[in-house]
Amino acid sequence: MNDISESPPQSVPQDISLVAMAAFIRRHITIIGGCVLLGGIAAGAASFLLTPRYRAEVVFSPVNSGNLSSELGGSLGGLAAIAGITLGGASKRSDEALEYLRSRQFIRGFIERHGLMPLMYAGKWDAAHGRWRGEAPTIAQGINRFSHKVLQITQDHRTGIVTLAVIWRDRAVAAQWANALVAEADAALRARAIDEFKRSLEYLKQAAGETSLVEVQDAVAKTMETELKDAMLAKTRDAYAFKVLDPAVVRDPNDTDSPNRPLIVVLGCGFGLLVGLALAARGQRRARARAS
Repeated sequence: MNDISESPPQSVPQDISLVAMAAFIRRHITIIGGCVLLGGIAAGAASFLLTPRYRAEVVFSPVNSGNLSSELGGSLGGLAAIAGITLGGASKRSDEALEYLRSRQFIRGFIERHGLMPLMYAGKWDAAHGRWRGEAPTIAQGINRFSHKVLQITQDHRTGIVTLAVIWRDRAVAAQWANALVAEADAALRARAIDEFKRSLEYLKQAAGETSLVEVQDAVAKTMETELKDAMLAKTRDAYAFKVLDPAVVRDPNDTDSPNRPLIVVLGCGFGLLVGLALAARGQRRARARAS
């Protein structure tokens, strides 16, 4: 007898609402379809007003430039450490080289060497008079903008392959900067390594002249031989820290990174649909109010 009070699940309202929505759209297809069309056209037109940006990518591999002295042990390894010779493995050196490429110090130098501040803040730069309009942006702001909006560095941790991308409005300049970033970082790391080798050799020569112990002199001689080999490699090898596998090339004019015009058109159509539904609902409420 209690079955009379129990009500079955109500799925009818949902069906009715879907049918009512479909009927509503059919009744107002002209205004809704017009708004969708206008939204898509307006979004597509606006996308052509946006400045296109191009992506230039360099694919490279950090070179395993580990010091040969890392394989030595005992008193020789200790002497190398005292001389300031890095005993870390090749993986550590590769990580350090990649962090140098990302460092604020290197990016600042790149910005200053290539005069990028007026390019990154073109709206504030008076090219005719060679000065800033109003307050000049700081180099710290320039580094932050370049690091977050222009430069992208990603690494495949499985293979170790690194992709450096530069995103800029000029496709030729983007490729030029991408290649220059890797080349200048490699050159700076090479110069730093050669300088370290020179200082290490000077210390080892001094240490050899201050002792008469045969074991220490032999250890110094072996360490100096290792340093000379590493210095020779640093001076003669084409790629010291970064081996370029695929240099950046100038993209085609239509091969843009942004704006994504198809996505913008879809979003414009979606916005037009919402506007059309709102206008149609408003018109229907007004019609009902007049009828009552």
